[in-house]
Amino acid sequence: MWYLILRRPLRPREEWTVSLDQHLAWMKQQHEAGRILFSGPTPDRTLGIYVIRANSRQEAEKIASGDPYTAAGLCAFELFEWEVHQILGVGPFTAAELRAHR
Repeated sequence: MWYLILRRPLRPREEWTVSLDQHLAWMKQQHEAGRILFSGPTPDRTLGIYVIRANSRQEAEKIASGDPYTAAGLCAFELFEWEVHQILGVGPFTAAELRAHR
């Protein structure tokens, strides 16, 4: 099981070449396909978090790179693995909690 930390876009919103609706449509598709099990912002809204169901880092990177925000270069992501028992039934997470469990 892989975690994906998706950093929030750094460029001003008026410069976005991708709409929030495009991102949300992609996210809904990933949830329905079972590739993303949880998604949401950290309480301080500095990071977005995905819990990705993937068998390998490469598979997780492929899923993450399909996000319209990522594809447009509006944000970057960082992957790390957690055990399933650490994920299920837990959330939302703070950035500090995520870093502590790497």
